[in-house]
Amino acid sequence: MNDKYTDREQSGIKHFALQHYLEAATRIIGSSWNGFSYVDCCAGPWESRSLDYSDTSFGIAVKVLKEANKSLHNRGKTPHFRALLIEEKPEPFKQLATFAARAVDKDVKVEAQNWDFREHTAEIVKFVVNPPSFGFIFIDPTGWTPAEIGGLGPLLQIKPGEVLINFMSNFILRFLNDDATNTEEILGRDYRDILGLDHEEREDEAVRRYCELLKMQGDFPYVCALPVMKRDQDAIHFYLIYGTRNAEGVRVFKDVERRTEKETEVVRAMLQQSKRANLDLFAPEVLYKREERYRRLSVRSKGNAKKALDSLISERGRVLYEDCWAETLQFPTVYESDLREWLKFKESSGLIRIDGRKRSNEELKRKSGHIIVRQ
Repeated sequence: MNDKYTDREQSGIKHFALQHYLEAATRIIGSSWNGFSYVDCCAGPWESRSLDYSDTSFGIAVKVLKEANKSLHNRGKTPHFRALLIEEKPEPFKQLATFAARAVDKDVKVEAQNWDFREHTAEIVKFVVNPPSFGFIFIDPTGWTPAEIGGLGPLLQIKPGEVLINFMSNFILRFLNDDATNTEEILGRDYRDILGLDHEEREDEAVRRYCELLKMQGDFPYVCALPVMKRDQDAIHFYLIYGTRNAEGVRVFKDVERRTEKETEVVRAMLQQSKRANLDLFAPEVLYKREERYRRLSVRSKGNAKKALDSLISERGRVLYEDCWAETLQFPTVYESDLREWLKFKESSGLIRIDGRKRSNEELKRKSGHIIVRQ
């Protein structure tokens, strides 16, 4: 990660995930859909240190759109890529508008609007659907209010479309009892039920409930949550919540999650290494313990995913492998390798059998007719 993200490494991780997802999505969707519309609802810029805004979400997205457009044209495709960049505050918007005016070209339309996006959802929908295109809505607020589900309905319901939301879990949980916080729109009416949980379980449950609300409001069969750690603390700063109606989107997003995990390890290791020079001999042990938060999350998440898998198999008796895949991979830090390992153990224990394999050691895959049968 370059110096543009010094002291804001968590933003660098967020942009790493956004960039790698968009690079894959634009090429896949651009091959099958005539149009792809990227909408950045809280564009900023915020804390940018680059003259070309290459350390901002919108700068990264427009660059990816142009590169994808060129790649697809070389393959004989003629996609129509567009970007709508929205910012409510006047001063940041001036910079955003200047960027948009310079970025627009014959291949990628770039438009900037000085809006509170929640008051202009009809215009945003029109931008995406007229002419028809695949919509990708990115909501990265500086507070929790823009993430309230109730006001997002028209954007979540764009079809075809996907959404990526920065869910500021650490910040939101600090204000659960604040009357100024419309918590019902974030965690549901019975949100007070989670107050009795310890902090980490409360955070897990808050994320799960937000994901469930997103599923219902947007009619998304699949919603995934990617945790992003604080730059130098043993705590999760926020989650990137991703909603899609296509299993292929889940596959791509989980690949991004795994790559983001590795990038996070590299970034945090570099930060810790730079601090060791100023710490005493006990520093390595102290710094090592600071990684425990993510490990505990992974243990709990994998446990919950296994419970969901057990319930699915128990209730249905016969389940397509892809349904098991969809159920478990929506949990943070859970990957297909985990699912295959769990099913292998169940099969060897006589708890299930697997039909549809052409040979006993055939690797389980989606769309291969593999069926999990309860014994």
